[in-house]
Amino acid sequence: MVNRNQPMGLFNFPFFGPAPEPPVRLDVRQTETELIIEATFPEFEKEHIKVELVRSGVLIVAEKPVERGEGEEETSKTVQTTRIERFVPVHFPFGEEDITATFSEDNVLKVVITKNDAHRKFIPIK
Repeated sequence: MVNRNQPMGLFNFPFFGPAPEPPVRLDVRQTETELIIEATFPEFEKEHIKVELVRSGVLIVAEKPVERGEGEEETSKTVQTTRIERFVPVHFPFGEEDITATFSEDNVLKVVITKNDAHRKFIPIK
């Protein structure tokens, strides 16, 4: 018997794999003084989300264990997780002190990167 709650694969046979990731809405806007990233994570809590400063941008990772449905038994020791990664390139120099992140009750992550002229380096032209 086919369980219709599972993702379907080739020829409508059940596809056994990671659960489909929930949709994430990502909005990026820039002002003269800052870059603002807003991401909506509908099925995640604050503890599941990490914001990482990387060389040329910001990496947002949301990861949580997949909950078993009713009637599903634990058959092995493997744990499935739902993982979502979004990379936002930043085209100006910034440091850790220039970034703030907040997570609202609406499951919206807001990352603000302040443009800091102290990080700008100009190369003299010979």
